Amino acid sequence: MIELIRLRKEYDDVVAVEDLSLTIPQGEIFGLIGPNGAGKTTTIRMACGLLAPTTGKALVNNIDVAQEPEQAQGSIGYLSDFFAVYEDLKVWEYLDYFAHAYKVDESRIANRVTEVIAQVSLEVKRDAMIRGLSRGMKQRLGIARAIIHQPKVLLLDEPASGLDPKARLELRNLLLGLRDQGTTILISSHILTELEGFCTFH
Repeated sequence: MIELIRLRKEYDDVVAVEDLSLTIPQGEIFGLIGPNGAGKTTTIRMACGLLAPTTGKALVNNIDVAQEPEQAQGSIGYLSDFFAVYEDLKVWEYLDYFAHAYKVDESRIANRVTEVIAQVSLEVKRDAMIRGLSRGMKQRLGIARAIIHQPKVLLLDEPASGLDPKARLELRNLLLGLRDQGTTILISSHILTELEGFCTFH
């Protein structure tokens, strides 16, 4: 479902990613673990088509993300390590906005928003303003946004950063549930214990 073929990224004299090849089957959770500056974010950004590799290529669902970016985006859900939320929107309005942006069928959007809110356990916050959400709730909302179009692949860059232990456990359970539904997940962290016993593919 995810195939990285000799990916390399250079910034002037700095090699951020060097000839990385990786194949991840469908329905697996794969962890990228390494210290800050190891190239995890660069790798994920290349995998979702936000950053062009110097050489090599990334395939998601057998689609070259650089050659066919619009088609590839239909298969990809992405959450960056620092993502913006529109704090003046309600939770449901935010997801409705992104459902339209991802071109979810108009007749399905209302039901899909309700489904995703339940999936990330934000039912009691459906009509709440985003500015009032805790960090953990905003993280769940970010994942809800990333899966609103039911992507086959989820790319998560340090999603547990800054979360308390309870929120981390909730995040882990949410991702395991997505994996059980067939979603392939690539997740990064600089803390081994965050992903230990959680990833399913080595």
